Amino acid sequence: MNIVKDGEQEPVRSFKFTRIGAILAAITTFVLILGSLYALIALTPLRTTIPGYPDAHFRREAVANAIKIDSLESAITRWKLYSENLSRVLAGDTTINLDSLLVIREVPDTLSK
Repeated sequence: MNIVKDGEQEPVRSFKFTRIGAILAAITTFVLILGSLYALIALTPLRTTIPGYPDAHFRREAVANAIKIDSLESAITRWKLYSENLSRVLAGDTTINLDSLLVIREVPDTLSK
């Protein structure tokens, strides 16, 4: 294909189109479109519209829930120790020092393994 000046018929540029050139141009265009779409979705707030993708609000809630679960587990442990100690007192046995047991139960059992 030749590009010529008007009136003078003098070639300004000439291009050759081949099958390989057309295939490479199509592949390059396809890769550029995919890269642009990826950048648009990954680098903008548009990614929050993807179903199942957590946004910052849900991540903060998950961390807060994990902290609440941890504190609830420690409260349940304390209640279990308190009820065990109360049942020992009612049975007439010796009491357990709850503070030392809380420290022992929070440390993983490395001796029993």
